[in-house]
Amino acid sequence: MACFAAANNSNPNLKIKGIILETPFTSVSDMLRGLYPQKWLPYRYLTPFLRSSWNIKEYLSRISTKEDKPRVMIVQAENDEIVENWMAPEIQKEATENGLPVDFFSVKGALHFECMSYSGFPGWVSTFTANCLGKA
Repeated sequence: MACFAAANNSNPNLKIKGIILETPFTSVSDMLRGLYPQKWLPYRYLTPFLRSSWNIKEYLSRISTKEDKPRVMIVQAENDEIVENWMAPEIQKEATENGLPVDFFSVKGALHFECMSYSGFPGWVSTFTANCLGKA
């Protein structure tokens, strides 16, 4: 996950202009259930003890209350072997419902770690960045 802003990092009023989510997951709890679906394994029951849930839906909801809403770019690996395929579209749906502008890309045939090596990826990021900064 990456985000960039149109201000100096030392500024407490930093305005986030864009967020890039590459092969994102909805939450740590969902990932635990996806990676360890067996009910006899204890991992799925440990989520109440997590220090951070990384609940993207919750974060998107909070971000959407800002006056200057950031754009969100989501890149999904079509054949992701780690993150379940329903998660990126779910994040897109949540962001859209919260009024955030979303650019969604799916890299055909890509595994989890292959999205950035896709030939179209630099162009997507370039266009997304220009749109966020109003230079498109």
